[in-house]
Amino acid sequence: MTASRLPDPLQLCREALNKLESGINGLAARKMETPEFAQRVSSCTRVSSGARYLAERSVARLLERLDLPSRQEVQNLADAVRRIEDKLDQLLPDLAPQALAPRPPRSRRPLQMEPGEALAKARQRAKRPTAKPRKEP
Repeated sequence: MTASRLPDPLQLCREALNKLESGINGLAARKMETPEFAQRVSSCTRVSSGARYLAERSVARLLERLDLPSRQEVQNLADAVRRIEDKLDQLLPDLAPQALAPRPPRSRRPLQMEPGEALAKARQRAKRPTAKPRKEP
């Protein structure tokens, strides 16, 4: 007895899909070559461009009425700040390590120090000359 081979169902699907795709591509290619298609694409492009222009003008007017900057104005400002920062970096290259130096916390809590250390610091502050008194007008 010889067993007959069954056709591959996935192969049948692939062939059907290929025929469908080639038929749709051929139809689309024929339609795209017509002058009517070119006119319709041209009119759609004009409508799309006009709608985009109106939307941009409306947003610009709204931003102007709300006294808000546009994207271009914010970009120009960011570029100007970047240029200023670059110039400052060129002028003050030595200040960067000092800015990164650790500083004491700015809180109302006193630093945790030994009692003798706190007394020594208080005595140093007391030895400093005080500010000159102001002259009364």
